[in-house]
Amino acid sequence: MGAVYNHQNIKGVVHFVGIVGLFQLTAIHIASGFFALAGMAFYLYSIVDAYRTAQLIAGGESAAIDEERFKRSLIKRAPLIGIVLIASGLLLVLQIVRPFAWVNFARLFPVALIILGGYLLTRYFKRSREVSYEKNPASAPYSLVPGRFNERSSERSGQRSHPAGRR
Repeated sequence: MGAVYNHQNIKGVVHFVGIVGLFQLTAIHIASGFFALAGMAFYLYSIVDAYRTAQLIAGGESAAIDEERFKRSLIKRAPLIGIVLIASGLLLVLQIVRPFAWVNFARLFPVALIILGGYLLTRYFKRSREVSYEKNPASAPYSLVPGRFNERSSERSGQRSHPAGRR
């Protein structure tokens, strides 16, 4: 919960849900040790991340910048997160396939994971279809090098390089 203390609410919620979710996945008896270790590792990571962010804030950097960077990384990884959530939910559903005698959070958690994963995948692919690269098809959407790949830099600047290099 250090992320919430550092005014990074989205990161705090993601860390909390991730840690609780990993510990909930220990109900899968085949891989309970793996999920328990992953939950502990993620818990320790959240503590280290909160400490690192607090140091940056103490140094004068804004927590909002780190929060925006975190949001962009979540958006970029939305398909993977969606697939992991759906797979986790399906594993839990397979573990507890029984008639619902009592409806409680532990039995509804896998359904929530499946719905959340499907929502993330749907939103990601819907958004990627809306983005059109028809305006400038020659350049990559995140190119670090200006120009086209088949164009030499000397053609763009009008200079010719000497065959033996610069002298």
